[in-house]
Amino acid sequence: MSRRLRWFGALGMAGVALLGLARVGRSGESLWDDLYRSAWAGIYTAGQASEGEAIYHERCASCHGASLEGSEYAPPLRGRDFTLDWDWGNMADLFEKIQYTMPRNRSGALSENQVADVLSYILQENRFPAGGSALPQDVDELRGVLFLADKPRR
Repeated sequence: MSRRLRWFGALGMAGVALLGLARVGRSGESLWDDLYRSAWAGIYTAGQASEGEAIYHERCASCHGASLEGSEYAPPLRGRDFTLDWDWGNMADLFEKIQYTMPRNRSGALSENQVADVLSYILQENRFPAGGSALPQDVDELRGVLFLADKPRR
């Protein structure tokens, strides 16, 4: 075995060992959690969803329905059709869709805080779990966070 090959092999083993050491003390998390954050990771708070519910009923329900069921004018924001439409989508894209296109008659009228709250409510209504940290109001912080229709298996 050449010297160069042994050197790369040693580097590879060191990398694996460092990755293993980095994982120590982080119970309940998997490599999947490190690589891909998703809406299943508790990315909003219950309080935020509660605020979002009030905004939703004031600004969104007239088109999307009182129970997010949709209407002839707007698609549903709850249920299997909605979750499959956004499956493997980026949460930043969903945030921006709300931010720049809603409400339809006054697009862009919601503040970033209101968008985060409404999106939190939508996540709650689609049975994504709440967590200890609020959904970011900065869309750049949501890049790389996936909307997955089904909870990933570990």
